[in-house]
Amino acid sequence: MGARHTRLAAALAAAWEAEVVSARRMTMLAERIMDARVRARLMVLAAFCRAHASRLLARLAALGRGPLPVPPEEIELDADTLLELRREGAFARASAARYETTAELARQQADLSSAWVCELNRTEEQDRARELLALAEGALAASTMASSPAAAAPADS
Repeated sequence: MGARHTRLAAALAAAWEAEVVSARRMTMLAERIMDARVRARLMVLAAFCRAHASRLLARLAALGRGPLPVPPEEIELDADTLLELRREGAFARASAARYETTAELARQQADLSSAWVCELNRTEEQDRARELLALAEGALAASTMASSPAAAAPADS
């Protein structure tokens, strides 16, 4: 396996680890949310991260790489959920940029399957970033206000 092929495998392995961690973070964030719709949406986004990790693992297996070290189970989140959503949104945006670079590397090595996986994951990461940032800026802030006891009282009647 050449040095360039090794670089591609290392990039895919790093992306796999990032997706596993993101899936865990998204699940932990969802558990904090009271609004069922927002919680469900975060769980869907976590499922997308797991799908990305699965695709990456399949490509690594095709390249003869693995098994990969599992990221630590202990992930610490800031107490401020909105801040964490913004951080995860920024991380998703950065991941999309890394996927673009990795896809180009895969194309240079004529590994079109890996390039396709990276492009698919890139577009989904861009969508995830937009959605997380929108949740942080709008929907979650509104649902936080709506879930306060003073705001909930009129809805209960």
